[in-house]
Amino acid sequence: MGSCIEKVNSYLLHKQHLTEDRPKGDVVQTVWDVGGLHATGATVPYLSLWARSATFAKGELEEALYKKRSLGKVLCMRNTLFILPKELLPMAYQATLKQREVHLAPYLRHYGISRHDYECSVAVVLEVLASGPKTTAEIKQELGDAPTAKVALDIMPDDWWLIRTRPRGSWRSNQYEYAAFGAWFPDVDLESIAPAGARRQLVHHYLASLGPATVEDIAWWCGFGKQETGMALRELDNEICTISIENLDREFIILRDEIENLRKWERGGEEEVLLLPGLDPYIMGYKDRERFLAPEHYSKVFDRAGNALPTIWAEGRVVGVWQEERAQASLTLLLFQEIGTQYLRKVEAEAHRLGEFLGYKAAKIEIASYPPSAYPKSPFTIAQRGEMIGSEND
Repeated sequence: MGSCIEKVNSYLLHKQHLTEDRPKGDVVQTVWDVGGLHATGATVPYLSLWARSATFAKGELEEALYKKRSLGKVLCMRNTLFILPKELLPMAYQATLKQREVHLAPYLRHYGISRHDYECSVAVVLEVLASGPKTTAEIKQELGDAPTAKVALDIMPDDWWLIRTRPRGSWRSNQYEYAAFGAWFPDVDLESIAPAGARRQLVHHYLASLGPATVEDIAWWCGFGKQETGMALRELDNEICTISIENLDREFIILRDEIENLRKWERGGEEEVLLLPGLDPYIMGYKDRERFLAPEHYSKVFDRAGNALPTIWAEGRVVGVWQEERAQASLTLLLFQEIGTQYLRKVEAEAHRLGEFLGYKAAKIEIASYPPSAYPKSPFTIAQRGEMIGSEND
């Protein structure tokens, strides 16, 4: 089976809740459907949900994360911070256990801490948190003169002993309170699935959210090596098949039960204009971005590690990048190409809608060609790049 790029792009935008006919699910269902939200930058998950719903309010995500606790913020794929539905946490934990272990051992060696001493320190930190969530500063204050425990504290969130809970300050803050994972999610059994089964389920979940995709895409998103990716795909052999996409010289994997949906898929009118945040799950879902981004624009959007800046989309393709300047209450939109008057109007309207969500009464909107003379090296400030790119591993 072969499909044209435009059809596949439209179909994937629909799966990612980025078209007008998006499903009317709640926040948790949306997070499930799109494969999880990148959460390294505090604002990214909010903006990803804003882009997928005309009515999304910040309180919806906060309620799911901190009141209902139906979502969790954890380090998993590619040692990156994600927001995932609670039901997927055992899968994510076991599927990425090896990745986290690879980083944990050198860290302990660097500080001369044995595994036994680390586990003893974990117990000390958990005792401090028995009274409820605290910030790292508050925990360290209660630990007093306990250097080994303070080192353990720095890695316990990444080792899933601790969970990031409500931040201090606004929705833009990264100053989290931390709670013991077991106390925050007492009904989640992280040992309920074996690593191999978890990796198979993770690949299936990826394809359901972001397929069709290449083997390299799957390995990139999951953070797996070739052997792990191949084994998971072999175990899914009866549930997957391959397709081709016109003008792309490689095979794409898709779930068998989606073949008919893709074959029958028809675009409904004009594609929407989108303003996606940096590290949005859709643009970060693939190692190969040729399907929606011209090669000559790649370095304008991605850094060396493959992390994306905030992007402008039209007709299913990236046509520019955008930035926020909080001090000026402004949004600057930089276009790579001419997109037509009708799309320019939509871009401006979407930028004003974004400005309102960001809390500006009347955001200043500037639309220009890339790169403007005011930014001879890069259109993005150090602060912007720091939030969106500088901490892919949190």
